[in-house]
Amino acid sequence: MKNINMFNVENFLALMDGKQNIFNDIKWIEPIYIAMIRAYQNDNQIDIFTDNDYLRQMIQNDYKENKTYTPIEKILTRMGLEKISTHLTSIMLKNFQNLSSEDQKDLKHYLQYLFLELMNNVADHSHSVVGGYVMAQYYPRNKKVQFVVADRGVAFLENMKLTFSDVQNEEEAIFKALKKGITSTKQKMYGQEKNAGYGLYAMFEILKMTDGHFVIISNDTLVRYAHGEFTIKKLEQEWKGVVVSFEFFEANINYNMDDFKRNYLWGNIDKDEDEDYF
Repeated sequence: MKNINMFNVENFLALMDGKQNIFNDIKWIEPIYIAMIRAYQNDNQIDIFTDNDYLRQMIQNDYKENKTYTPIEKILTRMGLEKISTHLTSIMLKNFQNLSSEDQKDLKHYLQYLFLELMNNVADHSHSVVGGYVMAQYYPRNKKVQFVVADRGVAFLENMKLTFSDVQNEEEAIFKALKKGITSTKQKMYGQEKNAGYGLYAMFEILKMTDGHFVIISNDTLVRYAHGEFTIKKLEQEWKGVVVSFEFFEANINYNMDDFKRNYLWGNIDKDEDEDYF
């Protein structure tokens, strides 16, 4: 039986073409692969049939209340993304019953901020005809949340080269997107006008702070961050577009959201730094 997760997902990309009927051997699958399957199916106009009830239930969005995972949501434009972010967050928060009201408030703001930022990236930059797919899951054993967004667009390099001609490949483009920059847009967040668009930089800072992990796939390149270290791979089976998946542990949050924004986002922003497109 196979387990597909953030740390081995690259080994299973070839299965999506539907030519290998081995999905029935899958015992455990994380949101990263579910969102990728949905994006791949939509882009290629194919169905992946399986007798695996567990897998089929999540792929087909057969969502039932009181699950530890969310339904899969589709993203096309910014319209409605705050509602999706709020919905995903509310489902995740149902699992954190023992938190104080203050800690629950902080966790809510972290999740809602991250979900919204990464969904905005798809709406603004992916140029994906089929849009993107998002999903989240809570893991009760270690009290962590995993989130994924997957699209079938132009990926990082093509976007970056519009402004940064020195970026030569997907790896360089991904690391460029992780840097702190200056946003070119504003949006409303939690009912107030706030500078947003920090995207992957904000995600990276939160994950460093909470000892979290992420995987970013951009076309032929995978960058994984875990335990404070990066792993970079050229993919044998290329993915068309972008996948961003992260997980973090609630117990490691040491800042409330306002402190995080002051210390990591709004404070000490260097006006000479590159504009943040992700």
